[in-house]
Amino acid sequence: MSFADSYLGQLRAAVGNRPLLVIGVRVVIEDAAGRVLILRRQDTGDWGLPAGAMELGESVEEAMRREVREETDLQLGDLEVFGLSSAPDIERFTYPNGDQVQTVSILARAPPLGGTPASNDGEAAGFRFVDPAAIPAEGFTRPEYPSVRAFLRWRETGRFQFF
Repeated sequence: MSFADSYLGQLRAAVGNRPLLVIGVRVVIEDAAGRVLILRRQDTGDWGLPAGAMELGESVEEAMRREVREETDLQLGDLEVFGLSSAPDIERFTYPNGDQVQTVSILARAPPLGGTPASNDGEAAGFRFVDPAAIPAEGFTRPEYPSVRAFLRWRETGRFQFF
């Protein structure tokens, strides 16, 4: 689906660049070696996680699977929700085109079911599986970096991450 056809795209056409409150999803794709998939974003050049916004009529799980399929061409195993990020100082973001959002992001982890990452929608310029503890904040999408840190805390403690 094109951005213009998406729910968020239709809202943008009506409100311009004004801030929107968005329900977002972020997925940490973790391989058997404990590495996570990161992707280089076309719009900012930063690294980030597979992520996006829910569509009307879609569940959180459906949004996660769709976003991962669109951005990485991967199918996922069982999703495990590990956190919720809603802190305005983290979740406010202005895209290069001026669009502003404040997102409430549901965070989940899932294993890939095989395959090689590839961009279906042109949002990703490259992919890497990396040790999540070695991901630096510099060069990583600002709102998504705290999600990586939350994943590491969750993996260590098993406690739901709420921030």
